[in-house]
Amino acid sequence: MDHNIPKEVYSSLILQYFYDAVIVTDLKFNITSWNLAAERIYGYKLEEVFGKSTKDILQTIILEGDRAKSITDLQTNGIWQGEVFQVRKDGTKLKIRSAVSYLKNEEGSIIGVIAINRDITEENRIQEELIESEDRFRMSFENAGVGVSLLDLEGKFLRVNKKLQLMLGYHETELIGKASKDFAYKEDQNIFHQYRESALKGKDVDVVYEKRYISKSNQILWIEISNSLVRDRQGKPLYFVVHFNDITDRKNAELNLINAKKEAERANQAKSDFVANMSHEIRTPLNGVIGFNELLMTTKLDDDQKEYVKNAISSAHGLLGIINDILDISKIEAGKLVLNETVSNLKHIIKDSFGVLQWKAKEKNILFQYVGDPDLPEWILVDATRLRQILINLLGNAVKFTEKGSVTLKINSELEPNENIKLNFSIKDTGIGIPEAHKSKIFQSFWQGESNSTRRFGGTGLGLRITKSLLDLMGGQIEFFSEEGKGTEFRFYLTFQSLKNTNISDAHEENLQQHVWENSNQSKLLNVDAKILIAEDNLLNRDLLKRMILKYVPKAVLLEAENGVDAVNMMKELKPQLVFMDVQMPQMDGLEAVSIIRANETSEKVPIVALTAGALYEERKKCFEVGMDQFLTKPIDILALNQVLFYYLNPSTLD
Repeated sequence: MDHNIPKEVYSSLILQYFYDAVIVTDLKFNITSWNLAAERIYGYKLEEVFGKSTKDILQTIILEGDRAKSITDLQTNGIWQGEVFQVRKDGTKLKIRSAVSYLKNEEGSIIGVIAINRDITEENRIQEELIESEDRFRMSFENAGVGVSLLDLEGKFLRVNKKLQLMLGYHETELIGKASKDFAYKEDQNIFHQYRESALKGKDVDVVYEKRYISKSNQILWIEISNSLVRDRQGKPLYFVVHFNDITDRKNAELNLINAKKEAERANQAKSDFVANMSHEIRTPLNGVIGFNELLMTTKLDDDQKEYVKNAISSAHGLLGIINDILDISKIEAGKLVLNETVSNLKHIIKDSFGVLQWKAKEKNILFQYVGDPDLPEWILVDATRLRQILINLLGNAVKFTEKGSVTLKINSELEPNENIKLNFSIKDTGIGIPEAHKSKIFQSFWQGESNSTRRFGGTGLGLRITKSLLDLMGGQIEFFSEEGKGTEFRFYLTFQSLKNTNISDAHEENLQQHVWENSNQSKLLNVDAKILIAEDNLLNRDLLKRMILKYVPKAVLLEAENGVDAVNMMKELKPQLVFMDVQMPQMDGLEAVSIIRANETSEKVPIVALTAGALYEERKKCFEVGMDQFLTKPIDILALNQVLFYYLNPSTLD
């Protein structure tokens, strides 16, 4: 201390530059001293307040007790401390923490009052905001619509809200300090710890997952968990905030939906199996109906008898068409209809489609014609069976609903930018047309344009629905234009891959069936005495097939097997030159039998022809996969049988 400065002056300088306001008054509380901090805090210069009462200048409001009590405390204890509200010069209200004591002279007499005041307005605001924030957090935490908890870094409950207590059925005291996994479903207990490790390493800090818990009442709860790791400002992990959203009802609904879907799929599969089985069961007697009638046609009959037999065959084929439609729609609805694309001859497809309906058009005396673009490709990559089906459906409808006039098929082609070929098909008739009110319904299942059209025209009402589904599967489009009483035109468009670089010899192999049908002579093999094995469990069908074979190969030696086991044994012992193998048989079916036969062959491969009432591409594919060579569908077409026999047994072919 500078000894040249008087002690009183030195003390006054210290108080002048003190951080807090230092206010000195006389015993009547009139201001006698006012330091720089007081000027800063209150906004008054010393000369503005000197000699004036603090009551008038500061407008002090004591927070705890009244002014008189505070003075009494000061007189009794010599000091008073507390918090007050005071007012700045500009009218701003301040919160002040104040310490007031008597000022004494050297003789110990009280000569005034000294107050040291600190402005805590901002500190108080921050504290109040903090309290308010904590209150908001507490209210949000406690009243949240989902369960909320704080977990320590080991996964123990630090804090739980009311919703979580209600959800789990446990009181707060039963949860705090316990590991959350202790309340989880056994298989899900370690899920939190998997995310915990990842979060502590800086990954998956905020994650959402599903976990099962067991309530106090022993109910399984599905909970959607939202995990968030909280860190301090230095990045040190503090705790996890975990939200529990009860999704038990949703999960139960999902499980019920899944079970319902599975049940529907099982029902749909059962329906498909039933339809397929019924198809097989109906085709089997139809095989006899059509086959024996076709044999009957080859005998001596008068004109009336021939007409009766012809009508019986036609009716049976009509029934067969209905069965095929029902089977197809069943496959479509089950999403199991698949395409079998092969390199196919477009002219053959058109010729076959026309051939099926020509007799009906001739019978109705309507013009049935085809107009083709000379630039049409000869070979296309397509499921020939399905394209033929589309053409027969549309041409068949045109013929069915046309009483006079014509039905015309037009096809033209155009080259796409990627060198693919687009074919445009048009089937136009002069029939009854489609009323405007019915146009939106014609592609629906089991629907026909008139309420009595099933009785008037016949049919299942499935043809156009199947056609539309097939074209969708093939990537095509279909549209129609019609005027009631003036006719209808259906147009459909298909794009095919260019076959410029395709080896047509491959096409020949793919179209072996067509090759057999087109190139074999329909004549008897009078001098052939080959052994032919017929594996068929149905006696009537065996008898029919025997008679049909003997019709063309009268010297054939026919062997009969009632099941696959007998067929395998007879192949070993009797070594036939040709086998007709039914696919569905007791003890051992045809597929297993052929697999065994092919696996045990040591010499020349024997031709095996599949016999099936299934008529599905999938079944045909299975037959070829196990090693069968040809495929005949029940009811067996007598002409097709003749061509198979000629192809495999004609000595000139074998040479």
